[in-house]
Amino acid sequence: MSNIKKDFFTKSEIEAQPKLWVETLKSISTNGYISDFISPLHEKPRLNIVLTGAGTSAYIGESTEHLFRNKNGVSVRALSTTTLVTHFESYVDTHIPLLLISFARSGNSPESIATVDIAETKCDDVYHLALTCNENGKLAQRVKTLKNGLTILLPPDTEDKGLAMTGSFTSMVLSSIYLARKGKSSSDKKEVEAVANSAHESILESSQGLKALSFKEFDRIVFLGSGPLEGIAKESHLKVQELTDGHVVGKFDSFLGFRHGPKAVVHENTVLVFLFSPDKRVFQYERDLVEEILEDGIAMHCLGVFCDAEQAEQLNLDQKIIFNLEDSFKHSDYNLLLYVLPAQIIGFYKSLFLGLNPDSPSQNNVISRVVKGVTIYK
Repeated sequence: MSNIKKDFFTKSEIEAQPKLWVETLKSISTNGYISDFISPLHEKPRLNIVLTGAGTSAYIGESTEHLFRNKNGVSVRALSTTTLVTHFESYVDTHIPLLLISFARSGNSPESIATVDIAETKCDDVYHLALTCNENGKLAQRVKTLKNGLTILLPPDTEDKGLAMTGSFTSMVLSSIYLARKGKSSSDKKEVEAVANSAHESILESSQGLKALSFKEFDRIVFLGSGPLEGIAKESHLKVQELTDGHVVGKFDSFLGFRHGPKAVVHENTVLVFLFSPDKRVFQYERDLVEEILEDGIAMHCLGVFCDAEQAEQLNLDQKIIFNLEDSFKHSDYNLLLYVLPAQIIGFYKSLFLGLNPDSPSQNNVISRVVKGVTIYK
């Protein structure tokens, strides 16, 4: 990213992610307690796994849920704590053993603790795995007190100092992927290193182009992704919206879902960002939608994000980001980490363009690092 007169935590935290991913994998892969905790649970005839968190942390589960669906008798759902606090028994069968995996940067959100407490009260057989960046957070401390709980602490640098979650989000996504692949993950180190190298190159090479895009006069940005990348699209829209204090309204959808009404948001001040799947079959659907949008000619700017250069050649977009990956790594589960980088960079520069402080962009303190004002009712 280009030279900025003032040092911002957000800028350094975006740039530090490739190194942080390698450190996070090393930390979590050497934690011998994880296998000891999880393996016996998969021996149960039935097991519900719920991936939970609030806001950005909820999108971790939505992006990685599919990877946990690899064992018979295991049911997996990504459900936000903000849903579970109000409707726990509407979504969770309390008579089936539950593994509640909670993601949290600080672990101090009221809903995080409430969800653990509700599960303890309502479920016949429940186990808690808290994956957090803050050793002193309430979630880490609460789960440590439970005989049926395990707290996994990520490296201290994963706890962003800026308001917007950047390295904390991607490091927890990485950790979730690792947990889901446990037992068949002999290539984790090589895959994460390849993804980290690609990310480092892309941050250096694409930042100027994304800065130029950020300085355009747009007030809407839409991110589209298919399957797991829809979760990344959700995080991407929130990142730009947070960092610009709502001056840029973010939207998200799947490629196929966008035709069914949401496409109406596109106007002459809209930026469209397409997160293309490396899966050839999925890409065909995505390409058709993009060609339709390009023919409409309404959007101000269309940006494509690819892990496959051959796909990028098939579309005439205003701007392209192509992550440099060897063929053997183009379909790595860890590639999810790459797709959120453009939104982080766009959000940072757009925040500067609007005269905001990217580390604390909310001028009226409408949003904060830890949500306040939530009363938990019994």
